Amino acid sequence: MGTSLLPDAVTSAGQAAASAIGSAAQAGLGRLLRQLIASWQSDTRLYTLTGASSERPLPADLMVERFALHEAVSEPFRLELHALVLDTHVALKQLYARPVTLHTTLADGSRTRRSGYVTEAHSLDADGGLARKALVIQPWIALLGHTLQSRIWQDKSVIDIVEDVFADHAAVAAWQWDDGVPDHVAQGLFARNGGMRSYCAQYRESDLAFVQRLLAEEGIAWRVEEDETAPGGHRVVFFVRSAAQPQDRTSAGHGGIRFHRSSSQEAQDSIQAMGAWRALGPTATVVQGWDYKAHTAITAEVPTANPWGGEEASSLQGWLASYDPTGDFLFSGSDEATFLATLLQEAHEARYKTWLGHGTVRTLRAGTWFALTQSTLDPLAALGLKDEDKQFFTTRVTALGVNNLPKDLGEAVAQTIGASDLQARSGVAADADTEALHERAAATGFACAFEALRRSVPWRPVLLDDTGLRPRPRPTALGPQTAIVVGPGGAISPSGADELHTDALGRIKVQFHWQANPFAPQRANIDHSCWLRVVQRAAGPGMGQQFIPRIGQEVLVGFLGNDIDRPVVIGALYNGRGESGLPPTPGGEAAQADTTALAQSTDHRPASQMNRVAAGAGGHSPAWHGAAPGSATDGSEGQANAAALSGVKSKEFGGSGHNQLVFDDTPGQQRLALHTTQAQTWLQMGHLLHQADNHRGSLRGLGLELRTDAWGGLRAARGVMLSTYALPQALGQSATPAGDNAPGMALAKQAQQLSQTFHQAATTHQTVGVATAAGSLGAGQSALDEGAAPAAALTKSLSGMVSSASLGDACSDAADRCTAPGAGKVPHMVDPDIALIGKAGLGLTAGQDLHLSAQDTVQIASGQDTQVAVGGQARVHTGQAIGVLAGAIQPGADAAGKGLTMIAAQGAVDMQAQAGAAQVAAKQTLELKTANGVVNIAAAKKVVLAVSGGASIIIEGGSFTAQCPGKITVKAGKKAMVGGGQQSATFPQMPKSICVECLKKSLAAAPVFTSVG
Repeated sequence: MGTSLLPDAVTSAGQAAASAIGSAAQAGLGRLLRQLIASWQSDTRLYTLTGASSERPLPADLMVERFALHEAVSEPFRLELHALVLDTHVALKQLYARPVTLHTTLADGSRTRRSGYVTEAHSLDADGGLARKALVIQPWIALLGHTLQSRIWQDKSVIDIVEDVFADHAAVAAWQWDDGVPDHVAQGLFARNGGMRSYCAQYRESDLAFVQRLLAEEGIAWRVEEDETAPGGHRVVFFVRSAAQPQDRTSAGHGGIRFHRSSSQEAQDSIQAMGAWRALGPTATVVQGWDYKAHTAITAEVPTANPWGGEEASSLQGWLASYDPTGDFLFSGSDEATFLATLLQEAHEARYKTWLGHGTVRTLRAGTWFALTQSTLDPLAALGLKDEDKQFFTTRVTALGVNNLPKDLGEAVAQTIGASDLQARSGVAADADTEALHERAAATGFACAFEALRRSVPWRPVLLDDTGLRPRPRPTALGPQTAIVVGPGGAISPSGADELHTDALGRIKVQFHWQANPFAPQRANIDHSCWLRVVQRAAGPGMGQQFIPRIGQEVLVGFLGNDIDRPVVIGALYNGRGESGLPPTPGGEAAQADTTALAQSTDHRPASQMNRVAAGAGGHSPAWHGAAPGSATDGSEGQANAAALSGVKSKEFGGSGHNQLVFDDTPGQQRLALHTTQAQTWLQMGHLLHQADNHRGSLRGLGLELRTDAWGGLRAARGVMLSTYALPQALGQSATPAGDNAPGMALAKQAQQLSQTFHQAATTHQTVGVATAAGSLGAGQSALDEGAAPAAALTKSLSGMVSSASLGDACSDAADRCTAPGAGKVPHMVDPDIALIGKAGLGLTAGQDLHLSAQDTVQIASGQDTQVAVGGQARVHTGQAIGVLAGAIQPGADAAGKGLTMIAAQGAVDMQAQAGAAQVAAKQTLELKTANGVVNIAAAKKVVLAVSGGASIIIEGGSFTAQCPGKITVKAGKKAMVGGGQQSATFPQMPKSICVECLKKSLAAAPVFTSVG
């Protein structure tokens, strides 16, 4: 007969029940059962089930038949229980979801409790007035496994988050944070923020799985202990120091738990078997993360802190390490990395050596410790084994209980409704150990198996991924998600011009669609994310592309390593419904496309660009589409755009203005356009046309157009060349160097030769020479080149040749003003000139004024004619001489053979020499005539008329002298010699003096023209 754990009172009750069976053998089985059960009172039962409190009693007397318990640290226990009830009409819904307490009678007659909620209830067998119910009892925290939530916390510690979650379950939840947990959190994985997590997401996780994950990440374990004041009669205790947890009740009451056989004569439960198994594990843990803000990798290594094994095992320690790359920004410094590595290594070490035991200790619970006495470990004290090495922290317990039904009662129950099949239903794998456990429980009423580790070894919870290999599993994002960009305070619509909400790194905040949940507790549900980085197609130090999604836009969010806590924006999406096209129809029924809006577009007015979806829900249609490929004629519904436009288009903050780069790939009409609505500034190349958003309008030309409604400027530090001379083509591009200016150089050379020719002619004809040929600053000198006159200097400036071997060689040749051609040379201006070369002509016109000026010389030269036509007055002012040479080659054909013609069609001709003599000379005849007036010749001193033969007339003072070497002939129809007379003459007023030195000093101090650059 097996050893009994029952007290004497229970044994006496069983004997009385057996006697009652004998006396009622002839009665009906149902009445016998009732009598037997009535004699088996609750105070004589080994196990009793009651409500968790007197306010919530059970609907009937549920007599515990047997139970199986599975319990582990940081896991909800599962108590599977079979109970007998004399009321077959007790409904399962009366048992389900209520708090209950299982009372266990101990060897000394006292009782221990285990409370929980009924999470499952089954009706198994019933006959007459007797029924068997199966219940599953679990702690309140197990109820959280039936939830499913998606929400976000920001700047909260794990303590804050867990309490936030539990606040949703205040009707059942009871918990306590052990001493040391707050400091552990504040100085741990997120010490940089005082333990606060900047971003934490619960995504499609139950509250239980979410809490377990967070706690495991930060090395926080938990256990369940009884609390009669709690709603369910128990509470959850969170701890970080396993060695500081309470001692088992039996161990504390008897100075330890004996390693001893079980016997009915023993007054204390004991452990009958205990041994250990070892497993290989990492000898060091290395973690590595990436801090993108500091642009650095952070690594920490933590070796094992405990002896690992014998000599053979020690030989593996040099390389048997766990390397865990954690991804982006999990920790920001070596201290946090070391903290994480320590947690992981402690989790490994807690599983290096596991102690296994069997016993009859009814008070044993996971999360408590016990001292082992009277074991084979005691003799090892002489070899240095310390008392703490005989103390063990219980991590897992499997317990089986069989109530003390009297034998006749058990047989009657089995005959009526069959024997309990809890062993098959308990889920414990059938092996030799479990069979022995069931046999011991059947014989003694209770048996347990447990796992433990030495109390001095820290216990750390660890969650494994689906492979069972990787610690710290994260909630997996099954793929990218879409979200709405939000502004300050989570606003999903922009406020005026405030369309952008970003930080110095170009990050944005978004609202996932599952965050906009009206049923979520607003206390805990943050309605937007933290700052998220935005993927750019190119990103580098101060370089790359940049697109910052704006408030209200829909974006695509990916997750680094599929970790829901590591979101990153990877793109933006169009959404909504445009003004035109097919309307939505139920069941895919046919419908007529609405294209009326398309017909309203013109060259200067877009149409069908709006979106029918309200703001905040998206409503962002593409800038260009292919819904209107037809001809863009008046009244038509086409916009001449067969989805041929691509490019980039931005939008003015709070307005309708935009900037765009458009690539038009319409067959035979390729076009590239750079455009801003600011002053309607355009640069178009290729097939030029009008464009109004999606509308491709009428033709503007072919080639290139640069236009603006505001000011424009063109600036080049090394020179500018504008030429209408084409370059030869090869393979779609010019085969001639970009700086080729052969036509311009030839024209400049011609102008140089022309100026040289006329300078020689001016010298021959004794007039003022041509400065562009002779030199402006001196003979053969100019402001541009000290060794060449202006015309020659300009020709040289346009004729530069530089090496094409390298940029350095080219810059050197340009600085040396090289003009010598040769192999490997390309044309390049040697001075910052502006060269305008028109093959057919060059027109300079101005609506108001035209200014042509130069510091050195201005040369206007033409191979044929030069015309100067002035509608008003023409003025020629010089600081020195004016030279006019005409007929140097031949007389003018349009002036009757004259070389120089000066005619004033109206008004007088006034010619003065204010500081010197005036000379009018001719090789042939000199004529001085007036058609209708008088010729006046006057001089302040003397007038002399003379010819080469010696005859002369001299008018001087008050006398008149006529003389000749020959005869004087006077012919007149009438002669009169009268007395003396006098006639005064009016003379022009000339400047009295010119200060030449003053002019020189003025010019030296402030020249009329100043060189720029």
